[in-house]
Order: sequence, then structure tokens, then C-alpha cells
Amino acid sequence: MSKKIVLLGPPGCGKGTQSNLLVDNKNFFQLSTGDLLRAVTSDNKSEVGQKIKKIMQQGGLVPDNFVIDIIVKKVSDLKDQNIIFDGFPRNIDQAKFLDKSLESETISLDHVIFFNIDYKVLESRIEQRIEQSSGEDLRTDDNLEVLNKRINIYKESTLPIVDYYKNKKILCKIDAMESIEAVYNNILKIIE
Repeated sequence: MSKKIVLLGPPGCGKGTQSNLLVDNKNFFQLSTGDLLRAVTSDNKSEVGQKIKKIMQQGGLVPDNFVIDIIVKKVSDLKDQNIIFDGFPRNIDQAKFLDKSLESETISLDHVIFFNIDYKVLESRIEQRIEQSSGEDLRTDDNLEVLNKRINIYKESTLPIVDYYKNKKILCKIDAMESIEAVYNNILKIIE
């Protein structure tokens, strides 16, 4: 039976690494909102895509209902596949709206895996990534100022989702300060 999971945690906690491992080893499809938005806006025949493109070109945020409609359509197309939600939901309204929309397709989330980590560890991880990378492969968000801004946004917007999913009894916490292999094995214990 296919699984639908959300990886939840602050920026730099290892969600991307673990997501890639699940894609490579366990046949998960990584549902990235950024990728979906790029795909729909590049489709000149899509009316919604062109509306979203206009919003993005003007520097606006794409309304949740547009994003969720695109996500739910993709999920229903991939109904029988394992799916990881990447970068979504980002706030409590999105989480509730996503649940309602998935219900209409008789799909539900199986697990929300919360990456518990000390924020000081995130800073040292980013510093390490900066030291180890050559100029070309350094991500634009790999600096402490950007990290701290993203952590503050995460604390305000995303952290409240933890209680929401805990109340739904689908939240599992893992220690994201362990090794990549240990974190991966802990995720497998949850989803298998």
C-alpha cells in the first residue's frame, strides 16, 4: 500500500537529504511545490498556470488555493505511489486546507515526521557547508543571516503545524541530530 508522508522541520535539518534517500531507495515521488509551480507556469495552455505566472512575475505569493489545487491534482494522478510532501504545508491554514482537499480524493496523510533539532546545530551545519563547498556549488541561502530569517519564519508559521498533526495522531518525532544513516533508519521504522 502506498504511503503519503510529510517531512517537517527547520531549514538545514536534513529533510532534503532524507527525502533523496527515500526517492532513491524506496520508490517515493518527491512532491515539490516549487517544481509543480514551475511546471504549471511553463504550460502556456494552462489558464491557472498563466494566472500564477502573472502573480509570480509581479513578486506576489501564490494563493494557497491555487497551490493546493495543483498539489491535489498531482497527488490524485499519483494515488498509488509513495509520496513525500516537500516544502508543504508551511502553515496551519495550508495543513487544514490540504487535509480537506485530499479527503475529497479519498487520500490522507499517513505520517508527518518531525525533525527535532537544536537551532545551534543548524548554524554549525550551515557554516560547515560553506567551508566545504567551492564557490560554484554554494547555495544562495547558505549563510547565517538567511538561515536565521528562515528559522524565524519557520518558528512563526510552520512550528504550529506540529500540534495540529499531533492532535491528528499522525506526528512522529525523530532526533535529526543523529547521523544521516540513523535518521534514515528511524524514518524507515516509522513508514514500514
